[in-house]
Amino acid sequence: MNAEGQRPDGKVPFGWVRMYALVFEFLAYLGGLGYLGWWLDQKRGWEPWGLLGGLFAGTGLGLYRMIRESKRIGM
Repeated sequence: MNAEGQRPDGKVPFGWVRMYALVFEFLAYLGGLGYLGWWLDQKRGWEPWGLLGGLFAGTGLGLYRMIRESKRIGM
């Protein structure tokens, strides 16, 4: 293994563990940005656009991270 924890073939061992972590990361993006949108709805009176925007942004960011990381670990 090299300094980044990768095998010589470029794949990271325990890729399935990283994928589970990415699922939790995805949920964190979704929940965090959804909450931020809801909070903006309450403060600014934008209902329901802040919540919807936060959920869409969280979904997009989460999917981007999942796709990028799955390519990196070779799944």
